[in-house]
Amino acid sequence: MLLATNHKLQKSTKESKPYLLAGLTLAPHSLSGFEVCNGASEGCRSSCNMWFSGLRVTPQARYRAVGLTRWLMEDRESFLRQLNRDIAKHIRRAEQAQLTPVVRLNMGSDLDWMEVIQQWPYLLFIDYTKIRSRFESHLSGQLPSNYHLTFSRHEKHKETLIERFLSLGGNVAHVFKEPELPKTLQIGGRSYAIISGDEHDVRLPELDGTGVVVGLKLKGTNASKDQARLSGFAS
Repeated sequence: MLLATNHKLQKSTKESKPYLLAGLTLAPHSLSGFEVCNGASEGCRSSCNMWFSGLRVTPQARYRAVGLTRWLMEDRESFLRQLNRDIAKHIRRAEQAQLTPVVRLNMGSDLDWMEVIQQWPYLLFIDYTKIRSRFESHLSGQLPSNYHLTFSRHEKHKETLIERFLSLGGNVAHVFKEPELPKTLQIGGRSYAIISGDEHDVRLPELDGTGVVVGLKLKGTNASKDQARLSGFAS
């Protein structure tokens, strides 16, 4: 199967959050030989949570992610057939457990999955993205209503851009270098509420609200965390 769950995704099935979330994990940015994160910065690449944190550091997990990415890029048709089969299985599994199925196709990537999402209009899809044009399309209502995006801030994004997205009701993920998340973030003279993005991974407006900062604690190896602090990716 292409779709899988992990410890963080499984937290989404808590009784207070009745969702079953499955994700597709590809090898981030160009580690497979194919670029899948066009919006990534150097700070993001050098400290990627999907390569330097948890089980992602194991050779087996990395080998699988690289293999899946190459499959997608080299035989897209068969990959998408399998992906759609996996989505159907995930929906059945969620229904049997009386949970709402949710799918995240960009666990370690930032690709356009519209051709898949449009085939499943009654299934919830979520993603983080660093691609400004995609998030602007989301904010203007041009993307499918079953697709919910959170903008992922990196060190090259200007404060005015983050302020604009928040003021328009978009949610923005921010990696903090301090061990405890602050309550609010001051941007452009305004104070925006910070919610924890580590408690669960279902980024839906009915759970998170709108116009909020999704705070993430810095994770990874000591070396990757140092890179995140040094570059300003975590601030």
